[in-house]
Parts: sequence; C-alpha cells; structure tokens
Amino acid sequence: MEYAISRLLASRRAIWAGMAALLALSTSLAAAQSYDNRPKEILNDEFKQVDDYLARLGLTEQRILLSEAYVEKPIDEASRRKALRELADLFATRLMEVSGDDAQFDAYRQRVQKLIQKYPAANAPSLQVMLLQADYQRAEAAASEWIADPSKSDAKQTAASILKVIAPQLTVAAKQLRSDITKGFEEVDRMPSGPTAEARERELRALEGVAGRAAYFAAWANYYRAVIEGNPQSAAIPEAMKLFQGLLGIEGNNYNAVDPLQLGLIVEWRARALIGLGLCEAYLGQMDFSRRVFEILRQSDASPQIIDQADYWFVRGLLNAKRYDEALAESQRLVSHFQGDGSEGKISLCALIAQVGFHPLEETSSEQMRQLGLVGIVGLAKLGRIGAAIQLLDEHKIDVSGDPGFYLLWLEGQRQFAAAEESKEERDYKEAKVLLVKAVANPPAGDAGAQAECQYVLGWCCYRLKQFAEASGAFRQAIAGLKLSNPQKAVESAWLAFVSLQSLAKTDPRYAAAAIDVLEDLKRDFPEHSYAKKADLLIARLQQSRGSLRDSIDQLANIPASDPNYWTAQYDLCVMLRQQIEQTADESQKIDYAKRLLAAANVLNGSLSDKSSQSDRARALRTLLMAVELSGRSLLPADVGDSGIRRAAALATQLPTSDGSVADYHHRALLLAQQRKQPEQILEHADWILANAPDSAFATSALVVRALDIDRRLQETATPEIRTEAFEIYRQLVQKLGSSPQTLREKKNARVAASKFAEYAELIGRRAEAAMVISNLAEAFPDDRTYLQQAGRASFEAGMVEISLEHWRKLLLGLDRGSSEWFEAKSHQLACLAKTDPKGARKVLAQFKLLYPAGGPPPWRDKIKIVEQELASSR
Repeated sequence: MEYAISRLLASRRAIWAGMAALLALSTSLAAAQSYDNRPKEILNDEFKQVDDYLARLGLTEQRILLSEAYVEKPIDEASRRKALRELADLFATRLMEVSGDDAQFDAYRQRVQKLIQKYPAANAPSLQVMLLQADYQRAEAAASEWIADPSKSDAKQTAASILKVIAPQLTVAAKQLRSDITKGFEEVDRMPSGPTAEARERELRALEGVAGRAAYFAAWANYYRAVIEGNPQSAAIPEAMKLFQGLLGIEGNNYNAVDPLQLGLIVEWRARALIGLGLCEAYLGQMDFSRRVFEILRQSDASPQIIDQADYWFVRGLLNAKRYDEALAESQRLVSHFQGDGSEGKISLCALIAQVGFHPLEETSSEQMRQLGLVGIVGLAKLGRIGAAIQLLDEHKIDVSGDPGFYLLWLEGQRQFAAAEESKEERDYKEAKVLLVKAVANPPAGDAGAQAECQYVLGWCCYRLKQFAEASGAFRQAIAGLKLSNPQKAVESAWLAFVSLQSLAKTDPRYAAAAIDVLEDLKRDFPEHSYAKKADLLIARLQQSRGSLRDSIDQLANIPASDPNYWTAQYDLCVMLRQQIEQTADESQKIDYAKRLLAAANVLNGSLSDKSSQSDRARALRTLLMAVELSGRSLLPADVGDSGIRRAAALATQLPTSDGSVADYHHRALLLAQQRKQPEQILEHADWILANAPDSAFATSALVVRALDIDRRLQETATPEIRTEAFEIYRQLVQKLGSSPQTLREKKNARVAASKFAEYAELIGRRAEAAMVISNLAEAFPDDRTYLQQAGRASFEAGMVEISLEHWRKLLLGLDRGSSEWFEAKSHQLACLAKTDPKGARKVLAQFKLLYPAGGPPPWRDKIKIVEQELASSR
C-alpha cells in the first residue's frame, strides 16, 4: 500500500487517477476494522501521506473520515492525541461551514459528542467554540426578551444560568485558540516551503475563522452577563471590550484616531463587534466614547441596514446601562426629527423605547419611564405606524388630558372616533371632535401629512354630526397634505368636501359656488378618477338647483364688506363670473363680466396680509390667473395679463408646491410663454409641472413641450443619452394619451406620440416595447404598409415571432409579388415559420424555390439562404 501511495504521489500525469484512488483509500480506511497489525510507523506514515493529499484538495469530510478511522488503530498515545486535536479542528471547521443549516449542524454535533465521550482529549478549544455557539444564541434571545420586558423573570433566569457557564468558557477558548494559531504560524515559518507547509497554513487560516467566532461570542456573552447581573463594576465588561477591540484592531479608546473605512465593517460581524464596543462604553458611563463609536459606524462602509440601526443600538446601550435620563433625552432628540415613512431602524427604536417605557424596572421613576414610552408612541405615529401607536395608547390607557401635544391628541381622537363608529353615539363623536380640534389647533412643525390625516378624521366627525360647514372646511384643508402622502385619500377628502357643501347648498345657494369650486379642483387634480368624470354633470345640476347664474352673481355682489363671509363671496363671485363669460355669446357682455371679475380679484388680492391662510392665498392666486387668461383672450387689456402673471408668480412662491393653484399658475405661465415664444420659460414651467404635478391634467401639455424640445435636440446631436431621454419622455406621453388601437385611430396626437415612442424604443434596443406599440398602430391602420412593416420588424427583433408572422402574412397578401418589399416579407415569414413550425417552413420554402430558384434580390436572398440552412441542419 505504501508503495502504491508513493507512486501515486510521484506521478503528475496520474493526478486525477491518484485523487480517485486516494478518495477510495480514505473511505476504505474509515470503513476498515480498528484492528491493524502493521507496525505503527507504517500506519503513521500512511495516514500522514493521505491526509496531506486530502488537505491539499480541501476535502474536509474525507479527512474527518480518515482521522476517525486512524485514531481507532493501535498507534501510540502521543500520535493519537495529536490526531484527535487535528480532528477537533476539522470538526470545528466543518461546523462553521454548516452553521447556517440546522439539520447538518445537529448531525455533526452528534458525531462530535460521541467522539468526545470516547476520547475526552478531542474536546479542543476550536470544538468547544462551535458547540457553545448554539448555547450563546439561546442566552442572547432570553436576555433580549428580558431587556424589552423586565417582568419576564424566567427569561432573565435562563439567560443568567447559560451566560454564567459559557462566558468564561468562550473567553478561555478564544485566548487558547489565538495562542495555538500563533504557535502554528511559527511552526509553518520553520517548515520547508512546499505542499505540506501550504496545507498547514490553510488549516490555520480556517482556524482563524473559528478563533474570530470565539472572540466575537465571548465578547457578547460577557457583555450580556454584566447586563443581566446588573453589576457596573463587573469584570466581564472590560473583558468584552478587550475582545471587541482585538477583533477590530483598535488599541485602547483613542477612537478619534480610528479611520472608519479601515475597519472592514462591510463584513457584518465586524460591524456588530463595533456595536458591542459602543454598548460596553455606554455601560461604563463613557458616553463620549460610546457616541464616537457609533459615529464611526455611521461613517463606515457597513451595510445601510446596519448603519440604519445605529441610533437604536445607542439608545439600547443607554437603557441596558440604566441611564434613563440620557436615554429619554436622546430618544426625544431623535424622534423630534422623524418625518414620513420610517426605516426599520427608526421603527425598531420607537418599538424599543415604548416597550421599555411601559414595562419599567421597579427601581425606575414611573413618570420618567412613562415619558419614554410616550416618545415611542409619538415616534411610531410620526413614522406612519398609526395602528401600532393607537394599540399602545389603548393598551396602556394613556391619559391625554392637559396639553400632551399634537400626536397624542390626534391618536386619541382617532381612537375615540373609531369607538364612535362602533357605537354610532352622538356623544362619542363629540368627544372625538373635541380632541381632534385641539390637535388641529396645535399643528406639528414640518409634518403636513399628519396634520392632513387629523383634519380628515375631524372632517368625518363633523360629517357624522351633520355639521357640514365644518366638515367641508376640514376636508378641504386635508387635501393638500394628503396629495403628498396618500393620493387616494386626498380624492376621497375632496369628494367628501363636495358632498358636505352639496348638503348645505340645498338651503343656501352660496354654498353651491363653493361646491362647484371643489369639483373644478377635483377635475384638475385627479382627472382620471371616476369622481372627476361625474363632475361636469354635478356642476350643471348645482347651477340648475340654485337658479340663474346672473341671480347668484347679483346676490354675491350685494354682500357688504362688513359681512364675515365677504372675502369668500368675492372669490365665489369670480368663479361665477368666469362661468357666465363662457355661457355668454355677446362680446361686449363678456368684456363687462371680465371687468367685474378683475375688480373682485383685486379686492381679494388686496386683502392679503402676513396672517392670511394658505386657503386665502390659493383663492387669490386663482382669481389672478382668471384675469390673466381673460387678458390673453383680449377681454381685458394686455397690461392686466402682464401685471397679473408677475403678481401670480410672487404669490405662488408663498404656497406649497402641492397646492393645486400653484400648478394652475405654472400651466398658465407656460401657455403665456408659448404665446410670446419664450423657449427658456416654456421649458422651466413644463419641467416644474412634470416634477411637481405629474398626475395633473397639465402634465400632458408639459410632456408635449418636452417632446418637441427633445426632437429638436436630437436633430442637433443624437447621442445615446439623449435618445434614452427621448424614449422616457415619449413613454410618459404615450401613457397619458393612450395607445389602444381605438385611441390611435381617433387621436392624431396619440398616433404621433406612439410612432415616436416606437422609433426611440427601437433605437435604444427596447424592441419588445416598440413592438407592442407599433402592433397597436398596425391594428388601428391595417391598410398602412409602413406600420405593418415596422411592426413586423420590431416584433421579430424582440423575439415575438408569432405576432411578427401575422404582420408579414398580411403584407404578403397586399404587396406586389416579386417586389423588394415582397421578398422582405417572404424572408421574415420563412424565418418566423422556422422557429414556430419547421415543417410548414420547409413546405413554404419548397414552393418559393420552385417559383424563384435564384432566391430573389439581395439582401433577402442571403437571409432566405440562412433560413434554408437552419431548416436543413434541424432535420
């Protein structure tokens, strides 16, 4: 056997045969009886040669089988102990490799336990680490459960009993492994270069991974042990810090000298080791050091998910260290900056402080911890987790009397409203309304979405109480904020504002104008919604229900300036005068109505002050734009349009971009710039509309502006980037105008946009998208040869051969037989059939060759020849 192995190892030409033989040999050794009467020297040499070779091949499982068999043979104790130690390292490496697979990990653990029972000397530090890993994970889960809810004493006891045992064991194992690895590399340095030294170095590198795990778990185990025991003077914390710093290569606490990008925090366990270091510093009360550690994490190349958790871990470190004052202050600071949708890290932070705040330790201040819990609830509300926040509010019976701030009033108001919806009791709705009114009067800075949600619920409260004037006001106030955060609810809010005003208009005609105003806004802001499509009919009915427009105009014009509704009446007067102009045929009467509108608009704009509301400014802006439009139609002097658009521009800057009147301004300014042929202003206003009101009715005209501009730029410079930009613009335009065959037949603009889109899609390689649109054009215009050819080519290039085949078949029926276009169609027909129906393709090809043995003109002759060769080779 020894001679056979030597020959195998010596022969380079038989390397693969040698590998197979050695694998078979190692398996046979593992399966052999433990008794082997050969001299131990031969056994030792044979084992070493085979093991070295398997090590070079990286076959860990075969080495384990070989070693298990070897230690059973009649060898001396020194050799057995050495083999057992190496076997332990092999098992440790394998356990690390399969640690993510519970079934494999358990199977190897059972094998290890049997080995240790028989040979206690095999229980090496590397093996201890991997076996202790599962225990650590149980302890960490129990410790985290207790930290979140200190009333869970069973979880605390479980964690304490496990950590008390494994923390010292892991610490010792980590130190022993580091010592063994150092000695191992010293041995490698003394060994001659060659395969044996390389194999040993690979083993040590693998063992370094186990050592790293040992230090990592030892550090965390020591930290959690100190937290569970509640001893600030515990020696476990310095031990944990030393291990974390050793893993990261940080010496002492001179963190200002640390380069975040040199710590390798892109590796997850290293980033988590830094988190552990920050927690240790917090536990020792070294807050500046702890802050700096987490700042290093934020500045590093760690994954965004881990960086997102930095604030969560910092606050958790403060809570674990029982530094509740600082935890409360830090939580308040962080939550004060929350806005909009939250990341997982922010949500985790809010859940943590709410959970700890409402499950405090006995020795903590109940009021202080209650404040912490409330910060968590407010944070969840600010991040849009309303359901979770209300559940906590209800669960812990939070008192919101006094002045607890917007969020708690809003949440309690929502909770009370939900209860009223169940009971349908007027008293319950009134209680909810009181809370919501107080909340609305205390608006949150920089959180328009939350304010809008609160106004929406207030609107419902008032609606249920049949207080329709207040309901319409609340719903209208909610629209602007909801457009940004919840467009569907914004539509509902607009509709409910109309429904409320409609109820009032039955007895007071003045409310009809406001209802019409809401419907006009709804048509402009949500043109595709089903509500918008009902608007014109509803407007007509409102006008009929209140009698003559002229009567309403006269009624509004007679409201004196001393009336509290005077300013609203002036706006309604402008709206009705604008409608009257459209319904009047006499030009001189139109001019008279336009002058009256301008006078009312001037009154309304002249009333604005620093204290004017957003709604007042929006209405004033709309009246200015009415005057500008009438000037453009020569119903008012030209200078009215010039001064009006300047005043409108200034007023638009005072309103949020989400307000519909601002979009009105940019649309009107765009039309004026087109009229005056001002290209820079045209693009400026078009870009604003596309960026801020992409779903409005104005977006189509803005896209047309952009499309014309991109066509001009492409004529000057046709770069790939500009073509891609053109594709995107026309893609949006096609979405707006539609691309169904019926739409393409009926609308010329839609047809032009679709053709351009298909052209640019093909130029940048988006053939499938080009094919779909061109196929619709071909279906819309079945007699148009150009569309059919384009559709056939695009579909074929996109791999849509069945669709392509239909287009070419139609062309073959209508084209002059023997023309170049006919041969193109025939070549594509054959190419499509070759892919979908090879038998049919051969039949069509045979008929073609009978009629055209030369194959037609180039390039179609060559293409048909290629198809013929493909069909021949596929037989």
